[in-house]
Amino acid sequence: MIRPLAIVLPLLLSPAMAAAALAADALTGAQIQAQIVGNTVDGTAGDVEYTEFYAADGTIHGLGDDGPYAGQWSIENDHMCFDLGETKECDKVQLDGTKVQLFADDGSLVAVGELKPGNPGNL
Repeated sequence: MIRPLAIVLPLLLSPAMAAAALAADALTGAQIQAQIVGNTVDGTAGDVEYTEFYAADGTIHGLGDDGPYAGQWSIENDHMCFDLGETKECDKVQLDGTKVQLFADDGSLVAVGELKPGNPGNL
């Protein structure tokens, strides 16, 4: 379940205040490396469902509504970046247990998901 405050709070604050509030809870680059890399996220971004495995070599092995896909991930300035061929997007990452949330710099929620150890779907 998405934490309601994570969605409502950015709407109530100015973009600068929302970004500052988010920064306090966002993972650092080292934490992203340690907790996300080598694992899988089952999630949704808008109305698109996806499963992505973040391999240690910087590749993304994904499965979405349109079938399998591949891309690249990187960590830049405490953001996890995703390059799926058309555009590169970098987001802040929050992790609460196994619940992953990705946020744009303006505090808007980009995606939510569940972190699963390893590559259970053999992507």
